[in-house]
Amino acid sequence: MIKKKGHEVVFCSEKLTVEYIKSEAFDLAVSYTYRYILTGELIEALGGNVVNIHNSYLPYNRGADPNIWSIVEGTPRGVTLHYMNEGLDKGEIIAQRIVTEGDGETLKSSYDNLDRNAKELFIEALDYYDEWQDIKFAPIGKGTYHSVKDGESIKERITSYDMKIKDFIEAIKDMTY
Repeated sequence: MIKKKGHEVVFCSEKLTVEYIKSEAFDLAVSYTYRYILTGELIEALGGNVVNIHNSYLPYNRGADPNIWSIVEGTPRGVTLHYMNEGLDKGEIIAQRIVTEGDGETLKSSYDNLDRNAKELFIEALDYYDEWQDIKFAPIGKGTYHSVKDGESIKERITSYDMKIKDFIEAIKDMTY
């Protein structure tokens, strides 16, 4: 979609360096499922115009496995487009969408639903890119955060990502986290 609007797109899954960033002329950096944390130095090298598409309704479920944690803790489920800063998933929000869970949904279909909605939200938000600075707002409330380690014991109860959500909830009901 970005290419259709006449923009050049560069995909990068490797760890970014300041040297690489400075050798390019990026107008906007978009992070989606990027495995590395962007430091303040990298964000600054990108001119601060760095956004993240996150599969959670921020400020809930910052960090790892937001889909699973929304199920485990019953927190709002959705997707968010936000500016990145040095705080993990704490930047100002540009757009958000609540995503409901369908009947009989599995862990995989639930994730796929969030993934589809995240991409749609970003594409829709591109139509008002020039207004992002004017409409951004700080996340409201404390929310929740989870590291990869936090979810290790819960993930041990997942027999398959085709597991129905109701079965997953049953499998973890006796756990404390």
